[in-house]
Amino acid sequence: MLIWGWGRKSRSRQVNAAEALLVNFAYFSLFFVFTVTWGARYALARVQEDGAVSYRDLTPEQAMAAAQGGELPAPTPWQRFSLLGLLVAVVLAVGIGAALSTS
Repeated sequence: MLIWGWGRKSRSRQVNAAEALLVNFAYFSLFFVFTVTWGARYALARVQEDGAVSYRDLTPEQAMAAAQGGELPAPTPWQRFSLLGLLVAVVLAVGIGAALSTS
C-alpha cells in the first residue's frame, strides 16, 4: 500500500478571456491527506489569436501585478502546512504521554 507521495501540482486563476495566472509548486504528502508544499513558481499563460498558448515565467511581484489586484493562485493553508501540524501533534502527544507516565 502506498502511503506517501510527492511531485508537482498547479493551480490557476483566470485573469481575462485570453490570460490565466498559474502557480506550480512541489509537494510531499502522507496518506494523501497531510501535505507540505514549497517552491511556488508563477507563470502567465496567454492564448494567441491562432489558438496557441504561450507561457511566461513571472516573479512574485510581477504575478501580483498580473493579478490586477485580485488573489494569486496558491496552495491552500491545509496543503501547505498540514504535515507540519501532524508532526507537532505527534510530538505533543509523545511528550504528554512521557510526562504522564513518569508521574
